[in-house]
Amino acid sequence: MALSAKDKERWAEIDSIIAEHKTTLKAAEDHEVLKTFAKEQGWDNGPDFGKFKHSLKRIGVNYDQLREETFAARDAEKAEALADIADDAPTVYLWAAAVEQDDKAAFAIVSEDRDAIWYGNFFDDDRIRVAGDVITAEQSVADKAVWLASKALAAAGEETGRLELTTTCPHLDEDQLAAAGARLGVVVDVVVDQEDDRAVVMAGEPGYKRWQDNDLEELVLVVDDE
Repeated sequence: MALSAKDKERWAEIDSIIAEHKTTLKAAEDHEVLKTFAKEQGWDNGPDFGKFKHSLKRIGVNYDQLREETFAARDAEKAEALADIADDAPTVYLWAAAVEQDDKAAFAIVSEDRDAIWYGNFFDDDRIRVAGDVITAEQSVADKAVWLASKALAAAGEETGRLELTTTCPHLDEDQLAAAGARLGVVVDVVVDQEDDRAVVMAGEPGYKRWQDNDLEELVLVVDDE
């Protein structure tokens, strides 16, 4: 579809301003610098921001790549900060599983006492799961467990802690889970036990339970130093 005269004029305006500030923009160390620049120009809306990112590529700056690198660097810093966390740090123990069948796509997160903490059907717009793919379904529920552990630690007044996550799936992307945990202050330890199907059984049950319907603080085990 041909651009309107108004769009062409806007493109030219953005290209001109970017060319004028080329040196500064190319020196940006992270995407936040670029985002701030766009906001200062009034380009932080959908259409103009898209034009801004496209115009940046013309001067050799890839906004999306820089954004990914920024987040990766931050995740690495957080992971390093968590590396020395004690083995006896506050810990959450969870079991997670997914079922991916023709008539059912569901997940479950279960406690050490075999109580359902969070279970139900996957939403169609799930961020990780690909419909029909059990591995991504397992990855999705594992990611949910990491997030849930962070909520439990926060409920217990703990800024950081550990999650011991038991799964029957040997194909989880543990690096992705570690990165997700680092962002939330959680060290993630994955245990694969294909004989322990408590979460699998719960995922196959009808109905649902919301994570909010729990006393999350009770999930956190804190070792008493005394």
